[in-house]
Parts: sequence; structure tokens; C-alpha cells
Amino acid sequence: MDRTRSNAALFLSVVLLALAVKVFVLDVLYVSGPSMLPTLRPGSFVVHWKLAYGIPIPLKNKYLVRWSSPTEGDVIIYPWLGRHVIKRCRAVAGEPLEYSNAAGYRVRVAGRDIELTEEQYQKMSGTPAVPGGTVFAVGDNPAASRDSRDYGFVSVDSVRGKVLWK
Repeated sequence: MDRTRSNAALFLSVVLLALAVKVFVLDVLYVSGPSMLPTLRPGSFVVHWKLAYGIPIPLKNKYLVRWSSPTEGDVIIYPWLGRHVIKRCRAVAGEPLEYSNAAGYRVRVAGRDIELTEEQYQKMSGTPAVPGGTVFAVGDNPAASRDSRDYGFVSVDSVRGKVLWK
């Protein structure tokens, strides 16, 4: 009887540890769309490092403790419309945004030109820089991506981590 109880306690401990790791440290996410091609292919899996920027509070856009913020080039994960999305951080707070409507609409940010539709240009062109507390997140395949160009800048507090391994 003692051996059965000991095995049950060990099993329960392992299950609780695994659950804690999944909720607070690492998770595996399925890539379902083409917005991050060629970096991430639909149908592949990525490891989501939840402690990249601090200790996020599950189910809230808030951190218990923050030790860093996304930087330009990070592949970040954040919630949008009830699911997690994966995009690349193209600029951080304070980064200037230079708009052009000559030969198509675009925004120049961090030394990179990003194409815009007329509607995206109209929404964004009044913002001279990435607002404080936010990042500008865009898919690596902008033609197939809904991102900051469509729904606005992403709050740093809503970023849930970054892709650790692909």
C-alpha cells in the first residue's frame, strides 16, 4: 500500500511540474498560416519561450515581473482575436515611422520599407513614431499577413513570449 501511495505521489508531482512548465515556461505551438513564410512554414511547430521578457500572468495582458522587452527582429507571440499569433517585431517604442505614397504606399521603419495598402496607409500615416509601451509587429510574408498594419501597434504587456526554437 505504501509503494502504491508513493508511486501515486510521484506521478502527481510529475504531472503538476509538467503543467507548471507548460503554463509558465515553455509551450509548443502549431503554425497554421502563411504569414511568417519563409521563416515558419504552415504545419510546423515552434517552441514558445514564455519567460523571454518576464513572468506573464496567465490570461491577462500583464506581467508579474518584467526583465526585458521585445527588440527589433524578435519573433514574438501575442493574443489577437482569441488566439496566439506569431509575428516579427519590426520596431519598438520611439522608433520613427516615415511614410511614402509615391509609387505605392509604404512605411520605412528601422531601415526597412514595408508595403502598405491605401487603407493601412490612411490608418497609420498620422503616427510619426511607434507609441510608448508598444511594438510594430509584421509577418515575414506581409502579403499574407494581418498584423500591426491592420490592427495597430501591439502592447508590450500583451506579448506572451517569443519563439525559442523552430
